[in-house]
Amino acid sequence: MSIDLFSFLKGATRVAVVGVGSEMRGDDAAGIEAVRGLREGLKSPNVLLIEGGVAPENFTSQIRRFKPSHVIFIDAADFGAEPGQVVLAEPEAITGQSISTHTMPLSILAGYLREQTGAKVALLGIQPARAQLGAEMSEAVRDSIKRTEKILLRELRSLTRHDTRVSLKK
Repeated sequence: MSIDLFSFLKGATRVAVVGVGSEMRGDDAAGIEAVRGLREGLKSPNVLLIEGGVAPENFTSQIRRFKPSHVIFIDAADFGAEPGQVVLAEPEAITGQSISTHTMPLSILAGYLREQTGAKVALLGIQPARAQLGAEMSEAVRDSIKRTEKILLRELRSLTRHDTRVSLKK
């Protein structure tokens, strides 16, 4: 089930954004690249940016100490769409598989963080084109990352101001 970013972030006070994936697998690096882009354009004590790589569970204590109201995982996820398409969903709702070699499914990690922090948790999934070992990132995913960064920057710069609706669609 897809959710709206505006609705998801309504009432947010502290947001943790966790980029997930492997830099060695083409489009699977989407989450990591998105967090790096956000870091360049966003300096806020109310936003925690984490490059979680293939083991985002290694950052749970840092996330818990931050006490987020909301957590967004960004990851390449196969949900049967065109490469570069973006969906914001509950981590358990994406029926396809996350294509990186995570040591723990994001749905389990999301449940743990909800229980430990009380935060709302969502997965921002980007449909990959290719994620083979040694592959280059596809242009469709690279473009999608840039679009996603712009939207997230606009929303995260002011967590209390939501005067316009935004869409992650192309």
